[in-house]
Amino acid sequence: MINSSLSAYLYNIDNLRNIDRYQIAHKITRETVAEHSFFVASYILKLHDYYNFNLEKALNMGLLHDFSEVFISDVPHPIKMAFPDINKQLEKAEYEMNEKYISKEFADNLEEFNNLTSVEGKIVNIADILSVISYSKYEISLGNSQYMKDVLNRGLMRIKDALDLVEDNLKPEYKTFDILSQIIDFSKR
Repeated sequence: MINSSLSAYLYNIDNLRNIDRYQIAHKITRETVAEHSFFVASYILKLHDYYNFNLEKALNMGLLHDFSEVFISDVPHPIKMAFPDINKQLEKAEYEMNEKYISKEFADNLEEFNNLTSVEGKIVNIADILSVISYSKYEISLGNSQYMKDVLNRGLMRIKDALDLVEDNLKPEYKTFDILSQIIDFSKR
């Protein structure tokens, strides 16, 4: 159950189309939080072919993992990493907004994503990184060979560690190396 009324929920979700990602980066094309959330959810669907996890829970997390940005905007990853105290305060604000406008259960589940404490949270993390890889790859294809090459390389570095975290949930017919190879292949196309 979502705490907001239908009209408030529609309004807030619709506003995700107005929030740009990569606000401090030179970019050729924009990506909104709404677009990013679509890609994250799409990647979660495909990851379910390879990993055992609760698909509904992961999709809920993935679709709404940046919902609180309607209230606090998108703070770029490099800023969060450079200022851990600010990041902690942002996570607290995210939790409070999610609890108020979605539900306490959702806010608690999203903590699993932020802290990587459940397989679903780890899968959403992988999908989130895949979205970064995809967007930076697209920017590079448009001619943005400056900052976005660094974003792509950082994403590729992060994806290996993220895949290792869910290796125990891998379906027996798959290997982490093969999944990583497919992601690297995609990044070079």
